[in-house]
Amino acid sequence: MPLTKDLTDRAKAAIDAARQLAESTGEPCIGTGHLIFGLTSDHLSIGNRIFNDINIYPEMFRDHLKKLPSETDEGDSNGFHPLVALTIDRGRKARRKLGGGTETTTDHLLVALLSLREGNAFECLREFSVEPEEISLEMLEAMGFDMTDRPEW
Repeated sequence: MPLTKDLTDRAKAAIDAARQLAESTGEPCIGTGHLIFGLTSDHLSIGNRIFNDINIYPEMFRDHLKKLPSETDEGDSNGFHPLVALTIDRGRKARRKLGGGTETTTDHLLVALLSLREGNAFECLREFSVEPEEISLEMLEAMGFDMTDRPEW
């Protein structure tokens, strides 16, 4: 099964935005920084609303990535950095734990990405003085869950 087969159209669009950003900066694959840009660019997502509420916008991720070194020289056959592939797998786990359904959303993927303590997305969040656990908790609450419902990674 292709890595993105069971993603919603909006999640696929977020990955396309991440891919376009990676290509525009000459990166060989989609890294976590590109992914957080793409996921927060989904204007209908809970994650976008939460980040906007704390005055952090997708463009800020895009701009800060220019200051960070590339995460990798090569990706997998889908053009994903290993941490991005891990995020997609964790997003599926989040979907199953948080109500099921057949498609993984941008919010599932963002909850999964926020669980990582490495990569350029994490470095951007540190630069913006954002604690990923707090954003993850806010997202879970907005989805009707609490932190105890979060998957064990």
